[in-house]
Amino acid sequence: ILLLCLLSQTDYVQACDDDCKDDLIQKFQNLLESQLDSKMKQIIMKFESKFEKLNLKMDQISNTLTTNQNAISSDLQSVKAHIETYQLSFHELKTSHLFMTSQLIEHLAQDKETDNAPSSQNISNVNDSLNELKTLAKESNVILTELMEDCKGPSNTTTQQLNDILESTEEMDQNRMKADNVTGSSLITLSNEIERCPEGFIKMSSQCFKMFRDRGYTWPEAKTKCEQEGYILAQPDDAVAVDLRKYIYEEYGDYSPAWLGAQGDGSKFEYAHGSLALDNASPLWFPEHPGSYVGADRCLVMLVDGNSVSNQPERPYLASQCIYPYNYALCEAN
Repeated sequence: ILLLCLLSQTDYVQACDDDCKDDLIQKFQNLLESQLDSKMKQIIMKFESKFEKLNLKMDQISNTLTTNQNAISSDLQSVKAHIETYQLSFHELKTSHLFMTSQLIEHLAQDKETDNAPSSQNISNVNDSLNELKTLAKESNVILTELMEDCKGPSNTTTQQLNDILESTEEMDQNRMKADNVTGSSLITLSNEIERCPEGFIKMSSQCFKMFRDRGYTWPEAKTKCEQEGYILAQPDDAVAVDLRKYIYEEYGDYSPAWLGAQGDGSKFEYAHGSLALDNASPLWFPEHPGSYVGADRCLVMLVDGNSVSNQPERPYLASQCIYPYNYALCEAN
């Protein structure tokens, strides 16, 4: 524009020859290039400034993501630690407890083989066993009431389950009446009834088991659950323990451990029914168990999770804290 203005001045045009004009044009070209270059530099500097701010923002976002990722990783590690703790607790509570029933079956089988009427001692044993069951059921109700105030399980269905479980009391009374008037033939009939498992039960040798997986239980809750159903907390014979655990795992999948009917007494694990105890040196114990975990706060579980079944297929028993509320109840028909 300046060039055109100058060239439009007649006096200047007349005073300037062609070389002068070319020189003038070259100077204005240089000036124009200089201005354009300055403008471009300003634009580039603005872009560089924006890019620098953008990079700074991206670095901040990256740092934030790294911080969040570290926090998430820490949380995951914490969750993993809790899971490992639970798994260890899962590996803590299992034994076999059916001395009373096996003894009764033995008496029945002996009388059946000899075709003799049962002895008064056998009848007395039956009566004593039934009385013991009813007494234990009442005691368990008291224990459960106290535990419900202090220990809340993962489900609120306990009351309904307690009501459902009381159905077998009448059958126990009927069996007692049978024992009062038992004869050789009625004893054989009773023996046949015992040998059959109720519907929904797992039969292992002469024992019948049923897993209650409707919710998690503490050991006292599991014991009460079984007794209110008319059964006992399972006491598998040593000979069936491994096969029972394998069946439960294959039938139901990878589940929490199942409570069994034994509890520590300070030196060993005793079954709740009968007078049998689980040997501390039994090959059924999970490695390093029971060790020093033989106090009254420890109860027996059968491990039925995939890792335990795969890594220790012949060692299903573990001593766990009795108040652990997430194990299932493995009951046995008595």
